[in-house]
Amino acid sequence: MKADFLEGLRVVELGDGVAGSSAAGILSALGADVTVVVDPSSPHRRGRPRAATGGKESSLLAICLDRGKKRVAPVGAEALSTLLESDFDLVIVDRVLGVRGLLASLARVEDYVAFVNRYNRCAWVTVSAFGLSHGRANDVATELTVAAAGGMLASVRDEHTGQPLKLGGQQSLLNTGQAAALAACHGIDLARAGVPMHLDLSAVEATLAMGPVLEVGGLLLETEAVGGAKRYGAPASFYPCSDGLVRISAMEDHQWQGVVAAMGSPPWATHFATVEARIKAPDDVDKRVGSWTSTRTKREAETLLQARGVPATAVYSPAEILDSPQLAHRNAFESVRVDGEREAQVVGIPFGIVQGGNKQRNDLRRRRSLRGLRVLEASRVLAVPLAGAILGVLGAEVTKLEDLPRLDMYRRRGPYIGGEAGTERSAYFALMNHSKGSAAFDVDSDRPRLGALIESVDVVLENLGPKRAATLGLAATAPSAHPDLLAVSSSGFGQDGPHADYRAYAYNLQASGALGYLTRNRDGESAEIDIAWADLISAYALATIIAAWAVGPKGNAGAGIDFSMTDLVVSHFNEYLAAASIGDDEDAVDRANELTPFAPNGVYPTADGWIAISVDGDEDYARFASLLEHGPLLTADYATTAGRDRYRQALDDDLAEVTHRHRASVLAASLRSVGVAAEPVLDAAALIEDPQLEARGFFVPVEHTEWGLRRIVGIPWRPFGESPLTLRPPPRLGGEE
Repeated sequence: MKADFLEGLRVVELGDGVAGSSAAGILSALGADVTVVVDPSSPHRRGRPRAATGGKESSLLAICLDRGKKRVAPVGAEALSTLLESDFDLVIVDRVLGVRGLLASLARVEDYVAFVNRYNRCAWVTVSAFGLSHGRANDVATELTVAAAGGMLASVRDEHTGQPLKLGGQQSLLNTGQAAALAACHGIDLARAGVPMHLDLSAVEATLAMGPVLEVGGLLLETEAVGGAKRYGAPASFYPCSDGLVRISAMEDHQWQGVVAAMGSPPWATHFATVEARIKAPDDVDKRVGSWTSTRTKREAETLLQARGVPATAVYSPAEILDSPQLAHRNAFESVRVDGEREAQVVGIPFGIVQGGNKQRNDLRRRRSLRGLRVLEASRVLAVPLAGAILGVLGAEVTKLEDLPRLDMYRRRGPYIGGEAGTERSAYFALMNHSKGSAAFDVDSDRPRLGALIESVDVVLENLGPKRAATLGLAATAPSAHPDLLAVSSSGFGQDGPHADYRAYAYNLQASGALGYLTRNRDGESAEIDIAWADLISAYALATIIAAWAVGPKGNAGAGIDFSMTDLVVSHFNEYLAAASIGDDEDAVDRANELTPFAPNGVYPTADGWIAISVDGDEDYARFASLLEHGPLLTADYATTAGRDRYRQALDDDLAEVTHRHRASVLAASLRSVGVAAEPVLDAAALIEDPQLEARGFFVPVEHTEWGLRRIVGIPWRPFGESPLTLRPPPRLGGEE
C-alpha cells in the first residue's frame, strides 16, 4: 500500500546503507518516485535472514527496503554524474559505514561537501555516523557501534551477565532512516525559498533521540527520581505463561484493580492497592502475578487482562504475528516478491486513509508549508506530544489542547525538574512538549471553543482513544465540515478491528510487535527492554506523515489518518516476517549481538565498562587481530569470513580475554585507527558529557519562566554548517511558552 502525499517528488538514494535505504523507502511509501543506486557489496545486502533468489542468496532486509524503488547500477563516475544532473528534487546519501564504489574518493568531508555543492539543486540529506562537523566528522560506524555511541546498547542488558544487548534487527539504523525521511521533508520545505538546502543528520543523535531520551533528559534537567516503567512499581515486566511470556504494564491504580479482577480478587492483593505499596514490594507482586500467569497461555492471559482494561500483551514471534487478526483486519500485510515463484508477507505503511481517500481530487489539492502550518494537538504522554514538539521546531504553530479535568499524565507527574514538584516542572512534559503553545479549558463544558479551535487549524493530531476522540469530533473518522483538514488519530492498534479497544503502552507494543521476541541473549532468552522505543519511533513517523502531506509537490487535500503504532513496530522487523512467511528456519537468523556479515560483532567487557566492535571482511580482521596481538585471534580458523561465522562464539570468548585488560575509550580509538568500527558503550551520564555531542550542541538550551535556563535533547539534523535547530520552552498551562 502507498499513499500519494509526495506524488511528484523525485528522489535519488546513494550510499546503499540501511539508514538511507530506510529513509528513501518511507518516502516511496508516501508517494515519492525513488531511484536507488545499488551497491552489491553493502553489508546489509549480505546479511541474514536470506532467501534464494535467481540462483543466489539475497538479504531479505535489502529486498524489503528496495520495494517500490527503481534500482540502477551506474558503471562509472560519468554515469553517476549524468544521474545527478537529471531532474531530481532530493538526494539522500548514506555515509554511516563510509563511502564505497563510485563515492570512494569522497571519504574526506571537505571533498564530499564540494561534491554536494556541485550537484545539489534543491534538497540534499546526508546521513553520517556522527554528523559532518567537528572531531568525528570522518568517523564511520555500524548498527552495533551506533547503538553503543547513541546510548541504545546501555538501555538493554542480559539479566544474567549484565552484557549490553542490541535491539533485534537493525533498529538504530532504521530509526535513523525515519529521522532522515522527516529531515528530507524539512529540506524540501526550506528549499522552496529558492536556495538549495543541505541537511546534516547524525545517526548517533537520531539513535539517542529515539532511545534513551527520557533518561538523558532527566539528567539534563536534574531530576532526582529514577525513570522507566518500574518507577510506578509492579507489575511492569514479562511474566511466564504455559507457552511463552506476557508483558503487563499496570502503572496506575485502576489498572492494578483490573489485574486483581482478572486474577479472581485474591485476598493478598489488598496489601498492594496503591502505587506506593507496589513500589515498595515489586518482587513480591511480580512473584504472585507470575504464579497466576503461569497457569494460562499467553493469549489467555492477554485476553483476560485486556477485558479489564489492563495494558497487557503476549510476546509474539514473527510467525505468530502473521496470524494476527488485528493486522489482517487492517489489511496491513502486503506481498513482496522474493524470487520468480515465491512472495513473502510484510507490513506496509502503518496507517490507513479513512476520510478523503487516497485518490484525492486535483482541484482540492493545496500546497502548504511546515512554516506556519497550524496544528491542534490533543494528546497525552509521549508519542503524539513529541510529534507535535518536532513539528513546532520545524516551523509549525502547534497548540496543545489541555483538558483541565484530564490533564496529561506527564503534566501531573514526576520526575520533576530540580526535584521540585509542580505542574510546570515535570521533566518528561518538558522533553515531549517543547516548542508549542497551550489551550487549557474544560473541553466537555466548552464545546464551542473546541469547535472554533478545530476550524482554525490545518491539522488535528490526537491519541485520546477512539471513543473519546469521536465524542469530541477530533477523531480521523469523525465527520468534518472543514474539507482542508488533515485529521490524524494515533492509537496502539488502530481505530477499528478486534484489538481496537486494547490498552497499550510502548512496552506492550514492543512485546506484541516482535521486538520482545527478537531481542534476546545468546541462549535465546528475551531481555527486559526498559525504554519507550515504540512511542519514540511513532512520534517521528507521525511527524513525517504530516510533513509529507504539508510539503507534497502537488499539494494535498484534507484526509483522515488512522495510525497504528503496532503496525509501525512490526514493520521494523519485516525481514523476519518475510522469512517466517516463506517457511525459513528460524535458527538461520542472528541472535543477541550478532549481525551478519560482521564477525566479530559483539559487546565485550573492558576494565571500565563495555566496548562494541564490528569487523567486516578478511582484510579488516587481519589488521584487527594484528593490533591486538593475542595468539588465539591469529589462528587459521578465524582467518576467513566463513571461519569467523562458524566459530563466532569461540571468537567472542577469545576476544573478551583481550578487551577486559583495556579501557574502553582507549581501545576503541586504537581500533578505529586501523579502520575497525569500535565504540565504548555509553550510558546516559556519559552521553551528556560526550565531546562530539557537546561540540555539535545537540543538547539545546531553552529558558522557562518557572525553571530557568536548562538544556534538553534536540533534533538530530541541521542545515550543514549551521547551528542546531532552535527549540522553544514547553508552554505554561493555558499559555504560551
